[in-house]
Amino acid sequence: MQWLPTFTLFLFLYPAGWLISHFFYLFNREISSNDLSIIGTIITFIIFLFILPSWGSARWKTNNLWVSIGLDFKNKFTALKIFFRGFIFAFFLLFILVLFLFLCGWVDRFDNIKFIELFNAILLIVSIVFAEEIVFRGWLMEEMVLLFGLRRGIIIQSTIFSLAHYRSDIGLLALIPFFTGLFLFGLILTLRRTIDGGSLWGCIGLHGGLVGIWYLIDSGMISFSIDTPYFLLGPSKNMINPIGSVIGIPILLITIFFQRRIFSRTGRFLTSTVNASFKDETP
Repeated sequence: MQWLPTFTLFLFLYPAGWLISHFFYLFNREISSNDLSIIGTIITFIIFLFILPSWGSARWKTNNLWVSIGLDFKNKFTALKIFFRGFIFAFFLLFILVLFLFLCGWVDRFDNIKFIELFNAILLIVSIVFAEEIVFRGWLMEEMVLLFGLRRGIIIQSTIFSLAHYRSDIGLLALIPFFTGLFLFGLILTLRRTIDGGSLWGCIGLHGGLVGIWYLIDSGMISFSIDTPYFLLGPSKNMINPIGSVIGIPILLITIFFQRRIFSRTGRFLTSTVNASFKDETP
């Protein structure tokens, strides 16, 4: 029954966040359901952060939760180096995509970056991406390894990560490559953490770089030709996200291939606080 606490944690957190967020109706009756959902998500994450240290102490037998999930704040220079290593790698992956489209003649023009767009990109990294990495590559990864071991833990964590990004506004045929790309990306981020010796900063840099830079591209930094086949930019005409494109998925597969080779040389990270038997598995 080790899985029961993991399963029930968010069954408690989401209703708690939803209930607390509805107190905002007392101050603003005209608040939209979308804004209320965002507020509820933020409250849920704040409650999660408050619970996390006690969870680590009771569940993982650690007194330093943040180090256990890969957020070591003591050596700031090392953390920044790992972060920018991930960020530069994200830039390299998107550069390959844009270069391919440019050489094929599907890039119309390059434009300047506006300050507000740059600010929003940075906000995406320090809020949404940071939160996702704490939840998925931090807490959830530790839990899945504790419950299922290293190899299956990586697979299950990546699967949950992809399904958590379900979109109701795209059809099934578009969801398949979208989920595939997200699953592969989840594997890449998990392997990134192992290669970085357990640090989460490289995952934040890589994830944040892809999200932030693509936000700038999609906001007008690069204008693609209307003749560009939609499947090169995303899983459907209504969703421009290269992670589910016919270029993005092969790039992710190649990345996994090279990351796996590095992983086999550097070994696994997982923190000593997770009381699981890994049996010398290599994913």
